[in-house]
Amino acid sequence: MPASAVSAYAPLGPSPMPLPPRRPLPPEPAAPARAPAAAPALAPPPIAAETSGIPAGTPAPLLAEMTGAGARPASEPMAPIPEPIPTAAPTAHAAAEPAHDTHSPPAPAEDPPAEPSPGHADASMPHGAPAEAAPPAGRTDIYPVTLVRRLQRLQDLIAAGSTAGIAQQRAMITEMDAAFGDADPSVWQDPANARALVMYFLGGGNPAVLRAIINREPKPNIDEKLLTGSLLYLEGREEPALRQLGEIDARKLPNGIGGQIALAQAALTVRSDPAKASRLLEVARLLMPGTLVDEAALRRAVLVAAQAGDLDQFERLSGQYFSRFRHSAYAGNFRQRFAAALSRMNVLATPDGLSRLDALLATLDEEARREVFLLVSRSAIVEGKTALATTAAERAMMLAPAASRDAERARVYLSAAQAATPDRYQAAEAALKAIDRARLDPSDQALLEAASRTAELIRRADEAPSQATSPAPSPAPAAAASAPAVVASAQPARTVGDEKPSAALTKAQAKLGEIDSLLKDAPR
Repeated sequence: MPASAVSAYAPLGPSPMPLPPRRPLPPEPAAPARAPAAAPALAPPPIAAETSGIPAGTPAPLLAEMTGAGARPASEPMAPIPEPIPTAAPTAHAAAEPAHDTHSPPAPAEDPPAEPSPGHADASMPHGAPAEAAPPAGRTDIYPVTLVRRLQRLQDLIAAGSTAGIAQQRAMITEMDAAFGDADPSVWQDPANARALVMYFLGGGNPAVLRAIINREPKPNIDEKLLTGSLLYLEGREEPALRQLGEIDARKLPNGIGGQIALAQAALTVRSDPAKASRLLEVARLLMPGTLVDEAALRRAVLVAAQAGDLDQFERLSGQYFSRFRHSAYAGNFRQRFAAALSRMNVLATPDGLSRLDALLATLDEEARREVFLLVSRSAIVEGKTALATTAAERAMMLAPAASRDAERARVYLSAAQAATPDRYQAAEAALKAIDRARLDPSDQALLEAASRTAELIRRADEAPSQATSPAPSPAPAAAASAPAVVASAQPARTVGDEKPSAALTKAQAKLGEIDSLLKDAPR
């Protein structure tokens, strides 16, 4: 190898002693008797990832993608890459490192590059410099906005009819409760994340998790009234919740959170001001159309109209619900409450009531229409409106396939409605005995039992020997349209002068009162 090449890579220090001239020059000068130096590092060692569960040395772009930090927060500046610090003497580690070029002499002795110290804000600073802030105590690798959007998409599918989505929603809420509860408070300093926090818990999250988040410092970066009021509402503390949320204008908030706040405000005011609650439900629907919030607001608006006795509004909103959300996973619950409202409002009592109800249910399939009439009949029996119960049961029998379970239910309701009438109780008692109890669910079995006892008690009271010498007058016709207990009390006592009613009739009246309570307490 040429001498120039040797001198270019020669180690630092004094030149070696020249050899006597009588001996041939060796092909290469002997290396000094000092440990060979390590080759210069090509790059500093990778910075260890601070995020739990991510291998050290992960590239920064991939690390950012995995941790969800597009840019490191301002409170945690990235430490600059340290430069190698030369020293006067090589280390044992350097002596053990082989040279990168086996044909070249050792490079100048240098210390290996300094390892960046996690306890220093800047690794290039001398040891003993101030340490950087402690790492976050909780998780920072979550995406609240994205998670809430996924939950809302699933809930929208539930509103469109996905019953499987209900189980998926429960699982997702369980996971989100855990993730949000473990999140570092710094996550909620982003206003978008703070809004997603409120939206999530109003959409089904566990309020105990929200309370734990609120109790940490720093608190989420959102209006304190909005945050505290939502928590109080979820905990069922209506009066303090209304004081916090009552003055917030949901229309001035972003649509996603505004719709949910309006829905909560309506629930808090429906008892004291149904008209205001109805307006707030309209706001919720306008802010979040086509969502589960829209579906829930429309369901509640129908019931508010029924509570106010506004038949036109009730019909209009019910028609919208049956047209838009008839396949909702919550439509069955709505039909039950709709039927109870129909019974209370006595819609079918009007001359055109049946035709109006048929028009209202026109968008439903035959099975759903049959279910509505069955529910109306049952609710009317509990309300004591036998005429309405009879009409609805007869319509349900027309829509039910022969020998079907629904046809059996319709016969139960029709017979139960007639069991309390003086002129039909005998036929009703015979029909009730012919019904197969095994085909009924427990609530209808309880109704069958109560109706059978009613018919039997009326029969016994009617067959009991009168204490009067003259025949007893017939029951008033108006009694046929009353509730079982009212029927018994409305029947004139079979007496002459000041004589007391028969013991059998008195007993029947007492028993009918018990049966009326049983009917109202039976599961629906």
